[in-house]
Amino acid sequence: MNEPTTTFAVSPVTPATELLPELPYRRAIDFLLHAPLRSKRDRLEEQIGTFEGLTGHVPQQTADWLQSLRQKLAVVKAREADSTGAIEACSRYHHRLIAGVQGHPVVAALHHSFTDHRPLCLSPDMIWLLLCQGVAHHVNAQAEILRPQLVQHKGKLKIKVRRDEFIKGSPDNLWDGVIDEFSAEVREYIGTTHDLFLPRFSTTGANERLAAEIVLLDAVHSYFDYELETLCGIPAITLEGTPEDWQALAERAQAFSTFDLEWWLIPLQPVLQEFVAASRGEVRPTFWESIYKFQSISGGAAVTGWIAAFFPYFKDAQGDATEENAWLIEGGEKLQRLLAGEWDAPLCYHHNPSPGAFPSGLARAPFVWTYLWEELEMELLGGFVGVAQDQATLTLRPEIGWVIQPRTAPRDNPA
Repeated sequence: MNEPTTTFAVSPVTPATELLPELPYRRAIDFLLHAPLRSKRDRLEEQIGTFEGLTGHVPQQTADWLQSLRQKLAVVKAREADSTGAIEACSRYHHRLIAGVQGHPVVAALHHSFTDHRPLCLSPDMIWLLLCQGVAHHVNAQAEILRPQLVQHKGKLKIKVRRDEFIKGSPDNLWDGVIDEFSAEVREYIGTTHDLFLPRFSTTGANERLAAEIVLLDAVHSYFDYELETLCGIPAITLEGTPEDWQALAERAQAFSTFDLEWWLIPLQPVLQEFVAASRGEVRPTFWESIYKFQSISGGAAVTGWIAAFFPYFKDAQGDATEENAWLIEGGEKLQRLLAGEWDAPLCYHHNPSPGAFPSGLARAPFVWTYLWEELEMELLGGFVGVAQDQATLTLRPEIGWVIQPRTAPRDNPA
């Protein structure tokens, strides 16, 4: 079905007959976004060229100024290199735009239409967006004067949206939902002003609406901070066995205390009791959220969860499991704070083991196999041999097993 349009003649000129050069959608936007940096780079290079063209004696002041320009140019080039191609997502992926557009695209479209004799197309959404952008510039310039008219709070409120399923760089991330959610949260504070910004025309599509919502978010950014949070986490944990199994495990673990391991087993006992409680249906969510990362807080490779308490020793510089677990030193004070849910920056970010610091999950026992008249150096490996995956539920399960192989690796570093 054709959308309603109105076309009319403007100037008696001969229309263009050839297409303008185009770029893929994302590359064209990238070029547009970097126009200010390119312009600054060009100006600096021109100034440097002028000074470098001077002949004869160059005053020290001029030499210092030239060095300053070179340093500024290096900074601009570095910023340009860091940000080029850094677009995370955009409204379209497979379309194309004309090449070389810089500055305001509406002005650029008018420029090409006028100078190249090309027809022009405008929509209510485009003109409305220009108006909304003008309002946004005004609100940003008069933020405190207009504050009582727009919001009731002082300072800036944080609006947080969470998308744990997002993968950086993935085209499957549903960014339109993030924009909608930010916009909806803002509406709770600014009321009907929110509705004023949104277009409602026969030409309004999803991208037009989202663009208008972003203009609104810009208009009130003096009153709000926007944050998108993507955290990792474990959706669910299944405990196999019966409550009696878990109770027996907790009790039997104490028997290892006879090997001078109280410094490990006493702090570990509250963790084991949480397994007992959970097997009975008494689940403490804050505890289980911290199994791998403290309160599921992402960032960095370090293991900040209580699973580390099951390891009395980590690898030393030689790869041997001889380094005592700092979490258990002094009666496990660090572990106790974690189990209590206390926020502690050093606890979460410093002096925590990396995944590579944990000893191997395989134990090794060498043996000699007298096979007929030949003695073969062999070894038994037992413990955790990998991770299995349920094909239906995608649940991951550490796999317990054993291996028999020729003895080739060093004793303390099983493969």
